[in-house]
Amino acid sequence: MPVSKIVSNLLRLLLVVLVSAPFMLLLLAIQSQPTVEESTPLSAAELTEIEELILESAPTSTARASQQQVTLNRNELNLLLRYGLQIVSLAPAWAGRLDLEQESLSIDLSIPISGDRLPLYLNVQGRFTESDGILDLSELRLGNFTLPQSLQRYAVARLRNNLLATETGFQEFSDLADNVEQVDILPNALTMNMLWEPSLIDRIASRTRQLFVPEYERLRIIAYYEQIRDIVATIPTDLRAVSLNTFLVPLFNRAHELSLQGNDPVVENRAAFQALAIYVNNEDLGQLLGPEFSAGIEPVEFIEVRLQRRQDLAQHLTSIAATTSSAGAGFAQLLSTTKEAYDARYRSGFSFSDLTANSVGVTLATFATESEASALAMQLRLSAIENEADYMPEVGNNRDGLSESDFATLYTDRNSREYEQRIAEIQSLIMERPLFQGLD
Repeated sequence: MPVSKIVSNLLRLLLVVLVSAPFMLLLLAIQSQPTVEESTPLSAAELTEIEELILESAPTSTARASQQQVTLNRNELNLLLRYGLQIVSLAPAWAGRLDLEQESLSIDLSIPISGDRLPLYLNVQGRFTESDGILDLSELRLGNFTLPQSLQRYAVARLRNNLLATETGFQEFSDLADNVEQVDILPNALTMNMLWEPSLIDRIASRTRQLFVPEYERLRIIAYYEQIRDIVATIPTDLRAVSLNTFLVPLFNRAHELSLQGNDPVVENRAAFQALAIYVNNEDLGQLLGPEFSAGIEPVEFIEVRLQRRQDLAQHLTSIAATTSSAGAGFAQLLSTTKEAYDARYRSGFSFSDLTANSVGVTLATFATESEASALAMQLRLSAIENEADYMPEVGNNRDGLSESDFATLYTDRNSREYEQRIAEIQSLIMERPLFQGLD
């Protein structure tokens, strides 16, 4: 055979290989069965366990350094992975599993890429090894294909950038990962030294609220948001600020009317709290509802809302009430106490006034959403309130702005008898308010 013919055939073969290489790699990566079964929605007990994990890792003293050591076993890691996948809006389609070995951590993900008639999955396995307290991606497999190191870095960078560009909570979890400074992997546990940053936890809590807002409730939130627009239209233009009661009374009066027409009073109350928190805190409606629901809805003209002549107290109460109604009282109380500890360390100081407003928000939302009977009762009471003192104790006599050292001198830490007694006194003052009489 002439040399020219041999060269021509080799070139053809090389072209076929080059053209088919991506297709062959795809065949190696795609599989007909998932390596991890589809994850189920988190149960109430599992959410409570997650709250406990976060509570255990939170600082117990405002005088303690901000660096916290967190130890998680295999089951706890997998629970948090499922929680993270739901927060980032990837579950239940995506399923994941974490496993621990000596000085290494592996993660398996199963990602469906086709429908039920011909199910196909992209199964991803990553292995991280620990070296000098840092996790390093040592191996990345797509199905039966192991990516070279250069492709690993490219694939991880593309995935990270794509997730950051979406309307998910990945940014918050990316920031949380960046706060981890030291990692030790043992066969049965993973230990991390990390910066506890309550402001970041607050952002993750906002994402948590989204997990508990199904489509029909999003429509209810929009309805209350539009009612807030109508309320604002009646406020004289020369008023610089209004009381929180300006919105509480008509919103829950409407909630009661709809409940009497057959709507679920718990759902109505939850939606009213969510809409009120969005407005009082001047938030973007789309952050909670997503662009598909909020598209075309113009922001309501903002006017400052106050409680005891303070905007921050109204913001605290409504934010925590919304979080309590969606994510539970435990997580809301966590946010309340850790944020005050963070303020004592870095900002304006520990504030029992803020803590009181938070506690009122938790109490209010708990009674308004714990049962149908309690929800109806709270609607009637909120519709009839005349003064802020009906539900909010006077906070003018609180000693606020406590620095870390001042707090430590007075209370030692959040586990001390003195501190627990102060919190009990605040809760007692709340339960003495007319709005809550006879409900405990």
